[in-house]
Amino acid sequence: MAYIFEDWKTLLEKFQKCVDQGVEEMHQQKAEVQQIKKEIFNRLDSGNIIRDDRRIVLSAPEIIIGNVDKGGTLKEETGSVIVRGHHLALEGAGESGSVITRAPLIEQKAVNPGIDGRENVVSNTSQIVSQACSIMLHSSDATDEFSQIPSHPGRGGISIHADSQLDFEAAVSAENRKKQIEDTLTALDKQSGYLKSSMTDQKSSVDKFISEMVKLAEKEDKLNETDNYETFVNLSEIDALHSEMDELMPALLRSIQGFIDTVSELAEVNRRKKALKAEKDKIKTGDDFKKKTTGAQMSIKAEAITVATADGDGNLHTNGEAGIRVRTPRMSMSMHDDKGALVEDGYFNVSAHDININTANPKDNDWPVEGKINIWSKEVSIEAIDYKKNDKDVLMEKELTKDGKITLGAKTIEVSTANPKGVERDEKGKLTKGEYTGDGEVTIKSKSVSIEGMDYEVKDGKQKAKALTKDSKATIRAEKQLIIAADGEGKATGSIAINAKAVSVKSMDVDKEKLTDSGLASGSTMTLVAEKMYVGQKTKSEKSKKLQLVGEELGAFGDKTLEIQQGDGKAVVQLSGGNASMGGSKSQIYGDTTINGKADIKGDVKAPKGVFDNLEAKNSFKSQNISDGIAIPGAPGGGNLSAKLKTEDAPKD
Repeated sequence: MAYIFEDWKTLLEKFQKCVDQGVEEMHQQKAEVQQIKKEIFNRLDSGNIIRDDRRIVLSAPEIIIGNVDKGGTLKEETGSVIVRGHHLALEGAGESGSVITRAPLIEQKAVNPGIDGRENVVSNTSQIVSQACSIMLHSSDATDEFSQIPSHPGRGGISIHADSQLDFEAAVSAENRKKQIEDTLTALDKQSGYLKSSMTDQKSSVDKFISEMVKLAEKEDKLNETDNYETFVNLSEIDALHSEMDELMPALLRSIQGFIDTVSELAEVNRRKKALKAEKDKIKTGDDFKKKTTGAQMSIKAEAITVATADGDGNLHTNGEAGIRVRTPRMSMSMHDDKGALVEDGYFNVSAHDININTANPKDNDWPVEGKINIWSKEVSIEAIDYKKNDKDVLMEKELTKDGKITLGAKTIEVSTANPKGVERDEKGKLTKGEYTGDGEVTIKSKSVSIEGMDYEVKDGKQKAKALTKDSKATIRAEKQLIIAADGEGKATGSIAINAKAVSVKSMDVDKEKLTDSGLASGSTMTLVAEKMYVGQKTKSEKSKKLQLVGEELGAFGDKTLEIQQGDGKAVVQLSGGNASMGGSKSQIYGDTTINGKADIKGDVKAPKGVFDNLEAKNSFKSQNISDGIAIPGAPGGGNLSAKLKTEDAPKD
């Protein structure tokens, strides 16, 4: 009989050696060592097993299984019930059938526990499936008693509630996952060291008990081999040996069971370490992880989706912590149907006290903006207008919002109605071909329109004009330009003022790149017309120091009067009523002069020489020297008039 215990020892040693081998080898060794436990239980007069190779049926209107008394009450809250099998089914039959599970801790894991329940092997079939007409999950911050009844979502619904936090996550981690694995491996290393030490101690205990059992068995074998083994003395000794073996057997069982459990636990620790190390080695970190897809996805589908930051009573919370935050590198919202077409009457509405859309890239305390914002639509409206609803629940404009303001701030602002034709771009989006033809119109409606190239400074908390921006300019370029101040009937009632240190109005061709003057525009004209025109003077004290009119042909026309004055009437040239008049303290005419018509000179005439075809003196004729037929030479002519003014080129822009 001693060889049996020696075989047990050999099996246990072989079982111990497989702690670092695969799962299949461990399963095989576990099946073999179970025979040891079976034989020990057979030798013990304790415990009970009900076994049938086909089926065992427990039948009663009520069945209670556990460490309970006849009344079904658990004894001292101790004991455990383990149901172990390849296929387990809990079935509550009938329309009102039910399966109820209650415990302070309920844990579900889709893992393979092994034949002894000490393994947690994840397999390809690991899954948890729950299917019902309605599902309710309720997490409550309750004490002693659940005060809330989970809300029923109705047939075909799922209700999920949490008093404090609800997380939905479809994400693969790298650094955190690696750190968790490293922490787990550290804990498993400590557990492995403890189990190895415990296994050594337990093996020594098993060896000790087996040695004692071997000695007792060898004594029994010797007694059985003697010729007089049937004598009363030998029988008494054999009975005594059996008693010792029976007393030793429970301790041997506990020792072997503890050893088997420790070896199984150590094997599971080693398996977990191996699996975790393999998983850790596959984890990619840094750019290899961040810049490559993990394949994680989350899908939410419903005919209607409502998201609200409300409490359990439906009250909207407006405290600082309340809000919805989305963090993603790319976000797309589409109102397209299954064929990719826009849904008719589809809309996207955002309503808030403050709305901020930016492409800022914060770096320390700097917030430089990058990227772009593109609004692409048939019609775009940006308004600061108050609205009201009519009796048909239709929104209508009421009035401009008080202190309403729209600000566009950028280094370059472009407003365009250019129509792209034949446009082509390369793979980077760079323009390679096409035309942009001006089309449509731009309309600005306002009581006051201001276009400035002005620097500002802040004084008393307000922006105030400081100076014109250096090299600033405003350019309006079009084939036809019209600036009018006329009312709705077309009647000019307003005014247009151009005020600058240098004002230039021209009809010039320009350089196509620099837009600088290159020459007079061929066939160009300029018209200045008003009921009254004032050129050169605003008031008596505000007048031009110089007014120059130059042209190959220069005409001044006055239907009633044309007058040129110098010095507030000191010298006047006047054309009026078909008459030409010239007056001044002195009038001088230089050069040859021809007067076609009668000349009425109401004053003395003094000339060095006079040539008259006929000379008639009505009242008197007086001369100091008269020579008949001989002309006395006259003095030389009166000279030439020297121009006081000269033409000058207009200042450059």
